[in-house]
Amino acid sequence: MFSGKARHVLYLLIALAMLVYALPRLELNAPWSLMSVFGLVWLLFASLIVIANVNALVMSEEKRKELARIKRAKAQLWEQKLLQKANSSRKARG
Repeated sequence: MFSGKARHVLYLLIALAMLVYALPRLELNAPWSLMSVFGLVWLLFASLIVIANVNALVMSEEKRKELARIKRAKAQLWEQKLLQKANSSRKARG
């Protein structure tokens, strides 16, 4: 469907629309109640989504490639650890 930067733009627009719609309805000025805590947590998560998508849009291609390289290296490390555990459990069983 969408890929690359178009996906991040779409997610950013959706998150901003959610903020614009919900911000007037959230009880943020009430004393510490369940509604005000929910509003603050919801606002925090929505802000995190907006920040992550903006970061993805402004990230350089070099940084994107470096993060992909790190992700591949971590996946290989996890695979090696799982194989070692599987081999050691086979040896223990006899």
